[in-house]
Amino acid sequence: MTSRLPDPDPDHDADTDTAETPIVIVGLAAPEGAPEVVRPAEGCGPVGVRVCCAPDGVAAFFGDSVLGASRERLSALHLVWAALEDAGIVPGALCDADVGVFLVQAEAGDADGSDALAALVGGDLHWERGPRVTLGAEGSARAAVESAAEQLRHGDCDVAVAGSVTGAVAVLRRGSTAVRAGERVLAPAETFGSDAPPGPASAGVPAASAARLVPLVLSGRSDAALAALARDLLARFEAGPELSPADLGRSLATTRTTALGRRAVLLATDRAEVVRGLRAVAEGGFAPLLFRTAPGASVEDGGRPVYVFPGLGSQWRGMALDLLDASDVFRSRMEDCARALEPLVPWSLHDVLRGAPGAPTLEDVDVVLPVLFSVGVSLSALWRSCGVEPAVAVGASLGEIAAAQVAGALTLDEAARVVVLWSRMQAEAAGEGELAAAALSPDELRPLLDAEHLRGRVHFAGANGPRSVLFGGERAAVTEVVETLTAKGIPAKGLNLGLAAHTPDVTVDSTAFLSGTAAIAPAPATVPFYSSLTGGEFETTGLDGAYWLRNLASEVRFETAVRALWAAGHHTFLEVSPHPVLLGGVQETLEDVDAGTGAAASGVIGTLRRGQGGVTEWLTAMARLYVRGIDVDWAAFFRGRGGRRIALPAYPFGVEETDGAEGEGTTGGAPAHGTASSTSTGGSTGTRGLSLAGLTAGERSQAVEQFVRAQVAMVLRHDDPAAVALEGGFLQSGFDSLQAVELRNRLGEATGLRLPTTLIFDHPTPASVAGLIGELLAAGTERGADRSAESAVLDQLDALEGELLASGLLYDGADGPGSVPARERVAARLRDLLDRLAPHDEDEFGDVSLEELLDLADNELRKS
Repeated sequence: MTSRLPDPDPDHDADTDTAETPIVIVGLAAPEGAPEVVRPAEGCGPVGVRVCCAPDGVAAFFGDSVLGASRERLSALHLVWAALEDAGIVPGALCDADVGVFLVQAEAGDADGSDALAALVGGDLHWERGPRVTLGAEGSARAAVESAAEQLRHGDCDVAVAGSVTGAVAVLRRGSTAVRAGERVLAPAETFGSDAPPGPASAGVPAASAARLVPLVLSGRSDAALAALARDLLARFEAGPELSPADLGRSLATTRTTALGRRAVLLATDRAEVVRGLRAVAEGGFAPLLFRTAPGASVEDGGRPVYVFPGLGSQWRGMALDLLDASDVFRSRMEDCARALEPLVPWSLHDVLRGAPGAPTLEDVDVVLPVLFSVGVSLSALWRSCGVEPAVAVGASLGEIAAAQVAGALTLDEAARVVVLWSRMQAEAAGEGELAAAALSPDELRPLLDAEHLRGRVHFAGANGPRSVLFGGERAAVTEVVETLTAKGIPAKGLNLGLAAHTPDVTVDSTAFLSGTAAIAPAPATVPFYSSLTGGEFETTGLDGAYWLRNLASEVRFETAVRALWAAGHHTFLEVSPHPVLLGGVQETLEDVDAGTGAAASGVIGTLRRGQGGVTEWLTAMARLYVRGIDVDWAAFFRGRGGRRIALPAYPFGVEETDGAEGEGTTGGAPAHGTASSTSTGGSTGTRGLSLAGLTAGERSQAVEQFVRAQVAMVLRHDDPAAVALEGGFLQSGFDSLQAVELRNRLGEATGLRLPTTLIFDHPTPASVAGLIGELLAAGTERGADRSAESAVLDQLDALEGELLASGLLYDGADGPGSVPARERVAARLRDLLDRLAPHDEDEFGDVSLEELLDLADNELRKS
C-alpha cells in the first residue's frame, strides 16, 4: 500500500506553536443531501465527495473488529475513509503517523459500553498515535475542525480527521506540509462551516504525460464491490473526456487501498481500452489484458514469491531492449553490471544486447552466460523497485550465480567474476560433448542410458521436474538417445552447448578457476538461498570457488529444491529471466506434490517472453502476482511517468451488505493490512460467465464454446473472442508451449477442473477443448445432483426422527406417552424399508425396536 503522506516535515518546528500557521483542508466527505460546509469557488462544483452512508456495508467490510458497533460509528468510519480517499491518502499508510481524530458523537455508546467515538474510529483504522477528541451532541462539526486545527498548529499530530456524521468529515494538514507534498488543497480550515469562499491553492501537479501502457488497479472486499467500483469509475471516466488512462491509473495506485481480498488489474493504452475494460469488470465480460483473482481463491497473506533463475536457453536477440529505454531502474542496474564486467571481458554488455556492429553474438557461451546473468540481476532490481521482494532465491546451473548475488551472498563484482570464469571454463571445454533435455521421468530415462553400448558414454545430468530431465556425454551417444526418444514420440532435443555440463565427462581447468575465484568472500544471505546442487537450503558462506566448480560437474537437483521449497510453504514461483525455461518443470513438480487439488496451477509466473514487448510482459506478470495476493507497489510504476491525481469515486461500502456469501470469507481487522479473503466465484471470463444452470444441452454447448474462445483470445491477446476459430488448430494459430500452459491454467482456475498438462495436444482445437470441458462439467453436475438427492433423503430422515421424538412414539408404550398401535405402524414401515435396502431373511428385523430400526435405516441410507 502507498500513501501521499510525506516524510516528517523538515520545517515542523517552525510551523508549530504559532497562531499564524495555516491549516488547510486536503480531503472532505459529506453525506448525500447534507448542506455544503465549504462554499465552492465561483465556477466550481461542490468541494469534496458526497457518499450515501452504508453502515451495514461498513460492518461487512471491517468484520469482527466492529462487532456491536453503533450505526453512528460505522457511518463515521465510512466518511473518514471517503475523506482520506478524497485526500489521496491510503488509510492503512497512517499506522505509524501521529493522526488526530476529532469527532462529534450524538448517539449512545457501542455494545461494549464505550462512548469515545474518536478513540473507537482511530482503533478501527489501527492508528496508534495522536490525540482523540470526542465532542458531545451539543458540539458541532465546525468545533471539531477548530479543535483539530489548534492541535495541528501545536504539533500534536501530523494529520487530522475532524467532523461529524451529520455534517462532514475533513482531512486537515499544515499548509506548508501539504504544499511540499504536492497535495491538492481544497480550502483553508477556517472556511469550514462558514460562508467564506474557499480560495484553494493549487499544488502545481504536472500535467499528464503519455504512458503507452498503464495499469488500473481495483481492490475490494467482494466481487460485488469490485463491480460497483468499476461502474463508478467508468461513469467518472466517461464524464471527463480530458482524463487520460495515466490520470486514472496514477490516482488508483496512489490514493486507494490496493490490498483487499478481491482484485483486478486492467492494462490499457487509450481511453477506449479503459472503457471496455472497466465495463468488463462491472459486467463480468471480456478484455484482452484484464486479470482478476481466480474464482474461489483466497489472496489473504499472499506472501512473497520465490525468485527462480534459469541457466542457458532463455536468451533471444533483442531481449529486454525496451526495458533499457523504459525503466530507469533496469537501465541503472544493467549499467552496474556493465561496469562489473568491463575489466573481465573484451566486449561491451550494451553492444552485445543491441547487436552493435562488431560485437560478439549470443551464440558464444562465454558471452551469453554473463549477459543472461546481467539481465536476471537487473530484472530482479526492477521487481524489487515495485515492492516484489523475494522470499527465497533459487537457480539452476548458471542461474545459481544470479540467485547468490540477489540473495546477498555475493557482491555484484564477485558474482561477475564467478560467471565470467565459469563461462570461460565452459568455452575452453566446448567441443568435447553435448547436453540434452527430454520430457520423461528419471526412472524412464536411466534404463536407456544404462544400455551396454551407451554405458559410460552418456550420463544422467539432472531433473528440473518429474518429467523434465537432462542428460549429457559424448556427442554421438547423446544424439543417439535423442533420436531414440523422438522416434518413440517423446520430446527431446540437444541444447547445442558443446560440452557435457553437469556430468563426469566435463573437463575443465580447475586450478585456474579456483585461483581466479580465491578472492571472493561469500557472505551470509539476506534472502534464503536454495541450492540446486544439494537440493535444499544452503548456507551461503559456502559459495566459494569449490562450490561453483562442483556445480558444473554435478547433476542438477532443481526438482528436489522445488519440492523442498513447497514443503517449506512457498507456493508462488517467479522466473526472473528473459524467457521462462524452468517454469514447466516447476509446475510439474508442484502438481505432483499437490496432486488432486490443482491449487498449484497458477503459482508459476514468468517475467518476460521471447519476441514480446518487455514492458507489457512485465506488467502482465506483475498483474498476475498481484491478483494472487502478492504485494505490489503500484505507485512505483508511475514515478516519472506522468499522470495527474484526479478525484475518484469513494469505496462502495453499500454493496457489501448485499454480498453476504462473499463477505463471509473475509476476516476482521483493519482492511489497511489486507486481511481479506474470499471464497466467491467470479471473474472476467470465469464461472460467472459460464453459468450452465437451466440451459438446454445445445445452449450449454454454446456457452462452453464461447467461454473457451474468450480464454483463447486472452492468451493470444486478441481484442475480440470472435477472432478465434473453433475448428482452428492451436499450433496453427501460433500457440507455443508457454501459451499452452497458460491456457490450461486459465481454464482450470475458472472452472475448478483438473485438466491435463497435454490439453492442447490431446485436444488440438478450441472446439475439442470445449467438448472436453462440457463433458467434465456435466459429469460433475450429475455427481452433484446425486449427492444433493442423497442429502435430501437424509434430511427427510432427520426430520422424521425429530417428529418421532416430538410425538413421543420413540418412548416405550408402557413407560411413555406414545401410542402403541402408532409405534407398531411406524415400525412396520421401517422394517419394510430396511428389507428393501438390505434384503436378507424375512425375519431379520422382527425383534428390533423402533429406535434401533430408525438407527439401522439411517446407517443403511448413508452407506447407500
